[in-house]
Order: sequence, then C-alpha cells, then structure tokens
Amino acid sequence: MSRRKKGHAEGGEADERWVISYADLVTLLFGFFILLYATADQNVTKFESLARGLSDAFNVPVNEGLRDGTPLFNEGTGIVPGSSDQTNAVIEQDLLFVRNLVQRESSAHGLVGRILVSEEADGISIRLADNLVFPTASANLRPEALPLLDIVAVVLTELGREVRVEGHTDNIPLVTHDYASNWELSGSRATAVVRYLVDEGDVNATLIFSAGYGEFRPVADNLTPEGRALNRRADIVILYPDAQIGTEGAGPLGSDFGIAPSGSGLE
Repeated sequence: MSRRKKGHAEGGEADERWVISYADLVTLLFGFFILLYATADQNVTKFESLARGLSDAFNVPVNEGLRDGTPLFNEGTGIVPGSSDQTNAVIEQDLLFVRNLVQRESSAHGLVGRILVSEEADGISIRLADNLVFPTASANLRPEALPLLDIVAVVLTELGREVRVEGHTDNIPLVTHDYASNWELSGSRATAVVRYLVDEGDVNATLIFSAGYGEFRPVADNLTPEGRALNRRADIVILYPDAQIGTEGAGPLGSDFGIAPSGSGLE
C-alpha cells in the first residue's frame, strides 16, 4: 500500500512538470510580441493600402459586416462577394482613404480647398479647382497646377485602379485657330493631364486614359462668369465598373474640399 501511494505521488509530480515549460514558453512569446510591437513602424497609409489589397484579393470588404454577422457569413444579410453591394463597400472604403490622403497632402503643401473629392455614377471623382490648371483657351498646364497633380498622382498610385481623365470647357465659342472647337480643346487638356501624371507622377500608363467632353457636361450655370469658371475644369475619375452609385446628392466630402469660384476668364 505504501509503495503504491508513493508511486502515485511520484507519478503526479512527473505529470505536472510540463506546466513549468509551458509557462516559460508563454513568457518568452509575450516578451517577443512586446518587442515586435515596440519596434514596429505604424504607417497608416501602408495599413490602409494593405487592407484594400486584402479586400480586393479575397473579394471581402475589410471590417464591413452587417448587423451582428461577419463579412463572410451573414445568413443572407451580409455583403455578397462580387455583388454591387460589395463593390460599393470597397468604394466607400477607398473614398475615405482618398479624402484623408488628399487632406493630408493638401495641408502639407498649403493647397487646402483646391481639390474636390466626390462620388460619381461609376466611381470617385477628383476635381481640380477652376482656372488653376489651364490658361484661357489653352491646353498648357499652369505651373500652379503641378503641385495639385502631384497630389493626385500619389492617390492614383496608391489605389492602382483604372482612371479616366476628363477635360471640360464652358459654352463660349473659341476665338483661336489652335483648336477647331471646345471638343478639341477639352481633349487636349485631358491628354496634357494624362501625360503629366504618367511622365512626372509615375502613374501606370496602362491604367489611365483621356476623354474630352467639351461644354456638354457642365457642373454650373454657364450664364454667369462664376458658373463658367467652374465648368472649365479637369476631372480625374477613379473607375469601379460594377458600381451603382446614385449621382443625386453626390457632392464634396467636407468643406475642405469645396471649390470657391474664382476668376471669370472665358475659354
């Protein structure tokens, strides 16, 4: 009996020896993760870019579940991968990213209020302030416009999506022999922006193209000098082919991105 009890006691001590090793392992792991966290470079822009990359790779919007469900399994109430809801969720995520990046870069370069970010029917629009990009009746970029385009280039490079650069004019007929009509002028302006973004901003040339809309897509009334100034513009549209965004009510995201009418020169 005594031997049996002694053997049982010794066996119990042997069974509990793993606790010491396990505790040491947990302590070492805890210290290791503290070291990693302490030396980590927390780059918000890179984190947001990583989140979008994961979202695109797995067709699941990061942190975008509905109610109490998850993005993957919501029993019919969540976002279905590949659906328009999923695409719109990605747009909203990118929209926030673009707004924050534009605000940060604009503040750093003293250009707050010169870039308008808004939702369009097929994506995200980045609009440059009137009369800052081109002289009257010309497709030559103003020097003042280059810092704005540099900011746009950073945004486009980060997102890596297809982009349409739009040239627009007011409805005043041209009085120059350089362009036959506002169609040609708007197309040349869009091409000038594309060339700068590719050549100087390192934007992927396979993901960007130009379009000239002339006077036929105004955003303001051409009956006033202020309205015509707003219509003379360059829009950079980040495209989402599956988007289903309503254009009604779409507008600037925050007062820092409004465009104040300035100048009254004619095209």
